[in-house]
Amino acid sequence: MQTVEIEIKLPVGEHHQVRQTLLANFARPLGDICELNIFYDRPDNSLYAADQALRVRIEHAPQDSNLAKALVTWKGPSISTLMHNRPSIDFYASPSEAADPFLLALGFVRKMAFEKRRQSWLLGDCRVELDELPRLGLFIEIEGPSEAAVLTVRQRLELDNHPAEHRSYAAMVAEALRASPTADNTLRFDKTSL
Repeated sequence: MQTVEIEIKLPVGEHHQVRQTLLANFARPLGDICELNIFYDRPDNSLYAADQALRVRIEHAPQDSNLAKALVTWKGPSISTLMHNRPSIDFYASPSEAADPFLLALGFVRKMAFEKRRQSWLLGDCRVELDELPRLGLFIEIEGPSEAAVLTVRQRLELDNHPAEHRSYAAMVAEALRASPTADNTLRFDKTSL
């Protein structure tokens, strides 16, 4: 089923204060996960040219990579608004290891990948994600059913004065990899920081 994701991304210097504000607002913690996000395209880069994305997100608990899940996502062109709005379709692939060879067999090619650490919360109708990406730093993502709901949660978290980051994580990672390439075009945390 196709949905439209409505979210705002805010770069922050630290997560502690936001976590305290979430607790003070009786937000419900949903847990921590580690992710590997792998992006694919056609050999001619036509998905990227059409402002679309195809991603496999491998998710696992921080201390247990044996129970990994693979979320396959198509994202359509961005809808120009104050927030990051775009149509998307998600489904889980099982077993998780099948997602990559399946997409490769269909003719897609791996373009880049990045790790992300995420702590998820629920506040009202919105999910609040405390994200960390290697080289890029810390972010807060607020996703909800409407722009009004997202802006209300942003205000409750006292983040009104934090400017929004309008680029996707994929765009920021691609820029970081162009500036400082890696052998496998993957942005990873140092093993010492895990």
